[in-house]
Amino acid sequence: MQGVINHQVEEHFTVTDDQGNLISGIDTTTELTVRVYNPLNIEVSLVVGIGFIELGDGSYKYLFIPNAVGTWYVIVTHATYFPWGKTDDIQVFSTDIDGVYEDVRKTLGLVHHNMYIDEPVYDEVGNMVSARVRIYSNKNSVGTDNDVIETYLITADGTQCGQFNYWQQVVTP
Repeated sequence: MQGVINHQVEEHFTVTDDQGNLISGIDTTTELTVRVYNPLNIEVSLVVGIGFIELGDGSYKYLFIPNAVGTWYVIVTHATYFPWGKTDDIQVFSTDIDGVYEDVRKTLGLVHHNMYIDEPVYDEVGNMVSARVRIYSNKNSVGTDNDVIETYLITADGTQCGQFNYWQQVVTP
């Protein structure tokens, strides 16, 4: 399980009897107990705002808001069905992993992975001084308007044939 600091974490679990039958209707305010330990192994159950929700058909979830980066440890107990506790580790990050994934996709494009350059503009001596660069999420869309991850404008100044003083690439709106 993963989470982001200062954002609610939700972890699902089921409750069953000895025969594997799902148990619904547990009073989540009195029958379930949770202990949450922060990355320093200090119990912080009263500080992180723990709550439970019954989802139905023996499914439940607990919620809390981690206030530190690192590995959190959670133990949920019920006196009858799991007095030994159901345990879980939650890795809490400082940022959402989805943002990292998007950055990796852009990096792949910028190292010429599913990339397309078009709309070139040339100066009077034949130097390309601007063009559009697009990066794509899959090879089958390259050169189309589909599955574009990002679009950039590249510009350079032409000095002599085949030479320039600068080259820049910026995201276009």
